[in-house]
Amino acid sequence: MISIVIRNKNEGQALENVLSILTKLYSEDIYEIIIVDNNSSDNSISIANHYNCKVVTIDEFTYGSATNLGISSANSKYVLLLSAHAIPIGKSFFKNTFQELEKSNTIAGIRFINSIENYNRALLNDFKVKEPLKYGLMTGCAVVNKEIWIDNKFDENLTFSEDKEWSERVVKKGFDILDINETFFYFIKRDQKSLLNRYKNENISYYLLYNKKYYGTIVILLSFFKKVLYTNTINYFKSASYDLKILKIKFEIKKYLKQNGKSK
Repeated sequence: MISIVIRNKNEGQALENVLSILTKLYSEDIYEIIIVDNNSSDNSISIANHYNCKVVTIDEFTYGSATNLGISSANSKYVLLLSAHAIPIGKSFFKNTFQELEKSNTIAGIRFINSIENYNRALLNDFKVKEPLKYGLMTGCAVVNKEIWIDNKFDENLTFSEDKEWSERVVKKGFDILDINETFFYFIKRDQKSLLNRYKNENISYYLLYNKKYYGTIVILLSFFKKVLYTNTINYFKSASYDLKILKIKFEIKKYLKQNGKSK
């Protein structure tokens, strides 16, 4: 059986959704569900309690520190790291995962295939992750071997991509990250503030992990003016052209339906 760790902050509605599915469809596969909560002010805790989840609280949140806290609280050898916005798909999701994990003691983690590009890459590489810093775990839905994690904690200082950094580190030590032929739904609607914060954290982590130099001031300003004065203008006219084509089609629809007595 497996422990599930879900990082959470004010995700009550999504949490209710995922917990109801997990407990209804996969109860025989799950040993425990642990919610790592970052001081939620909504009804997340009452929802977690309703589904008999173990709740641990984190005050100073980073993705790495929340993940480490969740895994350290787990009692199973294998831990599924799951977002409140991710839902495993398929009746044999866990059973097939266990089957793959038990094939070798060198498997540090499992990545679940989530795109055609991922699927083609997995086929090419015999379902073993070959470029872990780029294609490693996605902790929105991924399994970690706790026995390997004990000596290989997630980086708690990274603002993003702590899962990719961890994957790179354990692979360099001789362990494996596997792609597995199972999948999940990921659903989230971010507001502008969340999107901007994600953009910032992704870029900071990217330049740190790849040891790259960031753009100079002049390049940043030039790219801004290019976007505002050129790219946005081009996109506006493309959008206007598309809308005109839709307008034409609407009149064609009206004409056709009028001939069949289905339009005013």
